[in-house]
Amino acid sequence: MDTTGIAVSPSILIIIAEGDLSKTLPWVKDLEAAGYSCIRLSSRPAQMSHVSRLKIDLVLLDSTISDEFNGETDVYDKLVNIPAVHIVSPDALSRVKAFAAGAVDCIVKPVAAEELLTRVRTQFALRALQKQLDLRNMQFATTLENIGQGVCFFDAQQRLILSNRRYAEVYGLAPEAIRPAMTLSEITDLRYAVGACPAVAHDEYLAWCDAVNSSTSPQNWSVELKSGKVIRIHHERTPDGGWVSTHEDVTEHRDAERQIAHLALHDPLTDLPNRAALKEQLHSLLVVHGAQGSEFAVLCLDLDRFKEINDVFGHHLGDVLLRAVADRLQNVADGAFVARLGGDEFMLLMEGDAHSAAELADHIVGVFNEDMEIDGNRMRVGTSIGVAMFPTDGDTDVKLMGNADAALYRAKADGRGTARFFEPEMDQRLREKRALQRDLHVAIAQQQLAVFYQPQAATAGEVVGFEALLRWQHPTRGSVSPSVFIPIAEEGSLMIEIGEWVLREACREAASWPRPLKVAINLSPVQFKHGDLPGLVHSVLLDTGLSPDRLELEITEGVLIDDFHRALSILRRLKALGVHIAMDDFGTGYSSLSYLQAFPFDKIKIDQSFVRNISQSQSAAIIRAVIGLGRGLDLPVIAEGVESKDQLAFLAQEMCDQVQGYLVGRPYPISEYAALVGREPASSRLQVRS
Repeated sequence: MDTTGIAVSPSILIIIAEGDLSKTLPWVKDLEAAGYSCIRLSSRPAQMSHVSRLKIDLVLLDSTISDEFNGETDVYDKLVNIPAVHIVSPDALSRVKAFAAGAVDCIVKPVAAEELLTRVRTQFALRALQKQLDLRNMQFATTLENIGQGVCFFDAQQRLILSNRRYAEVYGLAPEAIRPAMTLSEITDLRYAVGACPAVAHDEYLAWCDAVNSSTSPQNWSVELKSGKVIRIHHERTPDGGWVSTHEDVTEHRDAERQIAHLALHDPLTDLPNRAALKEQLHSLLVVHGAQGSEFAVLCLDLDRFKEINDVFGHHLGDVLLRAVADRLQNVADGAFVARLGGDEFMLLMEGDAHSAAELADHIVGVFNEDMEIDGNRMRVGTSIGVAMFPTDGDTDVKLMGNADAALYRAKADGRGTARFFEPEMDQRLREKRALQRDLHVAIAQQQLAVFYQPQAATAGEVVGFEALLRWQHPTRGSVSPSVFIPIAEEGSLMIEIGEWVLREACREAASWPRPLKVAINLSPVQFKHGDLPGLVHSVLLDTGLSPDRLELEITEGVLIDDFHRALSILRRLKALGVHIAMDDFGTGYSSLSYLQAFPFDKIKIDQSFVRNISQSQSAAIIRAVIGLGRGLDLPVIAEGVESKDQLAFLAQEMCDQVQGYLVGRPYPISEYAALVGREPASSRLQVRS
């Protein structure tokens, strides 16, 4: 088209500026046939004034008028950033002048149609590629500046090519202090000046960096800086001999790991070693003294008047008392290993003979017969102690702890405030356990066992599921605590039968709910040792019709202790069924981060002992660390034992995902929660019938 009736077009526009417009007509036809929109303009000012109205993508400019064309200031300002292809004479000087004037390409006269089209297409293709490259560069820059890790690229001469702001921030440096072309040594100088460096000399550190970069394989390491920060670094060489590395501040993660590792072996209230730590120490003593043929003592004690004090003065003072007791025990233990097993029960391991054990036991009894001042209240708590000796009273941890506990039972029966050594007739408690075991067989046959359900809710309040909890109503003993009969069931094969019954009953019940809420069921370590647990779960799901994604199986760390690889294999098979696996009682017993790494759990459950002591700074810090760990692993966290609004408020503030406890609802038969599962409450049905 010519300049008559020029209109702004959304199509690609090409200006062909040529002194004699008639010569350009063949070019225009070829270009328009190829789909381009062409406008021919001569160099006359009247023609050039149209430039400001056009959206121009490419200029074809006759070199004979390029000087005149560029002399139009307004036009030049409009076109200066638009690619221009110059049509030049065959001589080399014309091409040189064209490129000096800013041409992106040249076409030699006379213009051949195919060459013209090819060069125009090439320019548009290059422009499209440049736009893609600009977009990728923008995306790369945005990503680089918004990731949480510091990133840096160095060349083979150890000069910085590129880094992001986070790289400087990780080492406490101002972002403008690190610039491209700086050497690694110069950047290291800055780091050493602010203490953001390892505890080695500057030159030694640089030599170590050289050694790392000489390796062709990717490298990963963590380094603790003088400032106390811990930085995790991933380093990879580039083909040109340089390298790229990421630098992540994992100080909080390290601190959380230390906290969790500590809480795995320590009681959160008193900071004494817990049962797991006690068993580790006891196992070591068995090995050493078994080889030497020497003696050591296991002392089991609890407080004579703790329940009375706790009831009169409240749980807060009871907790203060337990911490004071722990401190006093450590002061009088004379090097013995002191652990808290739970409640007001403590255990000591003392290397020595029976005489030394008797002296220590009597000393402890005497100390606790003296008054203690707790929060301005004077009280005498008293203690009773049971003692079992290795190897006379047992040669395994179970026998020694059990016999020390039996001796404690005798000491309390003899009037408290005394110590007793184990004697064979003290096994009455064992006989009592056997009686309960026989009664448990009858309970299964006579259907004395029942499944109660406790709601689990999102922190905001909506009930999302229920945990199935086993209850036993004995015909003469009344309600028997699960903490009493479940360990007895686990000692034999009863737990296999009971576990299958609970699984079937809970899945059958949940499958009947109109609302598709989840149901959580506890698995015993015994169920992992015997039978085909994944096959059983699969069969129950098929028989009851419960969707696998509604079933959540809770396990404790104890499941993974005895035969880790077998347990892991079973968990993977269960996971393959589509059910969810939760780590129960996290933070007690044998808690280990390695288990979270070894298996993709679906949920972490914070033990109620931490929630109960949530007002204590240590427990609060532990809960905060576990929630942070769950968030880092993208695992939902549920806290059990929530009984107060203050506890709920703390958990909500820390963004705990779910809660369970008396504040949400007590364990009851499911009929008490009919409305929550989508059924009509029993009272409403009665009203309708009447």
